[in-house]
Amino acid sequence: MRAARMLAILLLAPVLLLLGCQHRLIYHPPRYAEPVQIPAGVVTLRFQTGEGRQAAYWMPPQSGAEPQRIWMVCSGNATAALQWPEWLATVPDASAGFLLIDYPGYGANEGDPDPARILAVTEAAMRALAAHLRLTPEAVEARLALFGHSLGCATALQHAARHPVQRIVLVAPFTTMLAMARRVVGWPLCHVLLHRFDNEARLMELATTTKPPPIVIFHGDQDQVIPVAMGRSLAQAHPGFVTFHAVAGADHDGVIDLAKEAIQRALAQR
Repeated sequence: MRAARMLAILLLAPVLLLLGCQHRLIYHPPRYAEPVQIPAGVVTLRFQTGEGRQAAYWMPPQSGAEPQRIWMVCSGNATAALQWPEWLATVPDASAGFLLIDYPGYGANEGDPDPARILAVTEAAMRALAAHLRLTPEAVEARLALFGHSLGCATALQHAARHPVQRIVLVAPFTTMLAMARRVVGWPLCHVLLHRFDNEARLMELATTTKPPPIVIFHGDQDQVIPVAMGRSLAQAHPGFVTFHAVAGADHDGVIDLAKEAIQRALAQR
């Protein structure tokens, strides 16, 4: 009996450890220094979700007019919304505005992230933007496009599965978080995963709609975090509306700058 108890403890220990610490293994939230330094021209949108006080940030169009396209920008892990304005300032579309998303626990936001809580933030940020622009939520959604990097690809796709969007640009997406967990901890421990982002399933849902939004994927061929094969397989499963671009020599984070011109052209394309 004693040996059986010891064996049970040895078998359960890694499971309990992963249950307790997987949140810290998955999410790496950067925090802003106080007071938060807001770039010139950027507007803070404040709202509440079940996780408490949240903020998103709005970069109006360079034209100064009402936005003709609204890009929701969904950051990757260890990246915050206010790291984007300088990079986005050179997108060649003066009529586009950018809604910069921070997840619960990221930036200045309260709470902790998980798929449902992140979706609650993207939906609430859209409502806050509609109120700021004095437009109906339907009018905002009619102009919405999504841009995501890494974890932000999952953020973008789960939003698109519930709301109409015009276009999606993804950089370094994974297939499923379960597949990522299997790479890190192997089978069967990967099945302890609680945060089940699933980009394959979300794309399948989009594929069943009357007119799926065009999707462009960029992925560095030297990505050691999320293999380029994952981005390629997502595109190969949906050749009718998803196109794929491998970026030679780019790793997981460096792809954003190495492929900057190509990504920005995709953001400006109509």
